[in-house]
Amino acid sequence: MNAILKKSSFRRLLAVNDQIDRITFKSVLSHYQDSDLGSLAEETGKLAMSVEILNDADETISADAKPLSDAFTEQQAIRDTPELLRSAEAKYRTLVEQIPAITYMASLENPGKLLYLSPQIHQLGFPQEYWLDDTQGWLKRVHTDDHLGVIEAFAHTYEHHAPLRCEYRLAKSDGQVRWFLDEAVVVRDEAGESLFLQGILVDITKDKEIEQELFYYRQRLEELVAQRTEQLEKQCAILKSANANLDKALSELKQSDSALSASDERFRLLLESAGEGILGLDAEGHCTFVNRAALTKLGYDQEELMGQDIHATIHQSGAGGAVNQLEQCTVYNAFRDGIPQRSKEIFRCKDGRSFPVEYSSYPIELDGQINGAVLVFWDVTESQLLMQSLAYQASHDPLTGLINRAEFERRLTRVLASAHEEQSEHVLCFLDLDHFKSVNDTCGHAAGDELLRALSALFKSKLRQRDTLARLGGDEFALLLEHTMLDQAGGIANELCVCVQDFSFTWEGKAFSVGVSIGIVPLTSADSDIRVVLSAADAACYIAKEQGRNQAHILKTQDNEFTN
Repeated sequence: MNAILKKSSFRRLLAVNDQIDRITFKSVLSHYQDSDLGSLAEETGKLAMSVEILNDADETISADAKPLSDAFTEQQAIRDTPELLRSAEAKYRTLVEQIPAITYMASLENPGKLLYLSPQIHQLGFPQEYWLDDTQGWLKRVHTDDHLGVIEAFAHTYEHHAPLRCEYRLAKSDGQVRWFLDEAVVVRDEAGESLFLQGILVDITKDKEIEQELFYYRQRLEELVAQRTEQLEKQCAILKSANANLDKALSELKQSDSALSASDERFRLLLESAGEGILGLDAEGHCTFVNRAALTKLGYDQEELMGQDIHATIHQSGAGGAVNQLEQCTVYNAFRDGIPQRSKEIFRCKDGRSFPVEYSSYPIELDGQINGAVLVFWDVTESQLLMQSLAYQASHDPLTGLINRAEFERRLTRVLASAHEEQSEHVLCFLDLDHFKSVNDTCGHAAGDELLRALSALFKSKLRQRDTLARLGGDEFALLLEHTMLDQAGGIANELCVCVQDFSFTWEGKAFSVGVSIGIVPLTSADSDIRVVLSAADAACYIAKEQGRNQAHILKTQDNEFTN
């Protein structure tokens, strides 16, 4: 056994940089499977002999047989690989079948041909065979209006092997139409060769309905603003005409007192019939006229406003009690500068209440001299409330009252910019509830919704005022800790885990215990892509679940295998 193998027993081996090629040794060794040499190597992991090889200079070199031992070890690992692959595949399939979306794989050689569909496809009312047996895949159920765009998007992906992202409608078996977001990428092997298209279908029907509703309210608001603007322009035109008539009547005062009286009466009737508040001011800002609409909005009697300084009475203080200086009173600029004014202000009522207004102020000119102004205002409280309501709906989760994913991503983008500009440190946490599905499955969605609301309130009670908590969807939350060190964030996350573990949820006499797994990643000046940091936080959360759930995990460098 200690004899040296003759060089004639092997084909000549060329070693690059004097290093032994293990793959070539394994190939050579296969010719000696039945010999004592192979048996000894497999049993002991050693080869008690030397091997002669030739380097680039054709010089004979004696090499130790340790690489042969490594080759046998690698062969044993290869024999164990199928079992590991089957285990990984089972875990991957379980994960895919639990997410609330449809995953699929499609052939690149036969466009439209589906290779795999997750069980969630049953939500469309058809069995998996209905899609897999047809070369058109689900193109046959795409809404007519979306068909051309979907074909173009898939054609681009198949031609260039580029990522796919498009939105379209699919018809269910009962004829109901649902909106889906389709995102897919081309999966490649280690050599970079394209294998198949892998994607996910997410039902975004509710998002589309909310988008349509917001579009309706926005359109309706624009119509109301246009109508109000048109009405205001008409009334302003009337007021300008009335002002001209008044100017003419005043200039004829010396000629006919009776004509002036009649004209003044007509003017008052016109102003009294207007729905907006109208005030007449002299050159000192004192009230010379007020119509019924203005008295109603401000809560005064006519005798209480006539002769009063309008700035001191209804405009001296704004929202929050801030004092408006007389020199900054834009209402008075009409007779100060002789230029019509239009702006937004806060007016104060007799009882101390304030309300937002839009106003127009027009100078009154008589005999070439400006001796006052006409002030027209209207209450915009309702329109502002509507705008605030629309803004709140667009940025908050309707179930928990927390901010939604879109608003959270906007704030996260701002924080990343701050970290880059100010070199400040922040922390992002990704929270995923443990055992939430058992509550949903046992007691229904009403119980699940109530649990989400209760836990949202519990989270908020443990956080600081400057912290941002959002519901991303389902039982997933995100937490943004601004100007927070990593170890401090870990303490906050651990406190949340403890309080959730101690929390007991009862529904119809049944008690449930839940937990929360938290992934933590620091945000530094090097981070700029919110998708990357969210993915990293999600990966850290996954590791926390793998390590036993109801715990926090700070992402480390050695965790890279979970983030890829």
